[in-house]
Amino acid sequence: MAKRLIMSFITSDGRSRNFQLQDPIDGISATDVQNLMNSMKGVIVPSDWQVDRAAVVDTTTNELFNLVE
Repeated sequence: MAKRLIMSFITSDGRSRNFQLQDPIDGISATDVQNLMNSMKGVIVPSDWQVDRAAVVDTTTNELFNLVE
């Protein structure tokens, strides 16, 4: 099982932009993620983008076949 942290921003024209980080640390808090997202503004994302939401998603891959390795 893999985990991803998905962070969503809303752009000034109302569109959504998402960033994903693989394998976030266990027990990461909402406050930590919100602080991270706020620190991204003006550096990684334009400063007029607004913090929207964040979620940790657990994924499971069930490979059916892999013919070429």
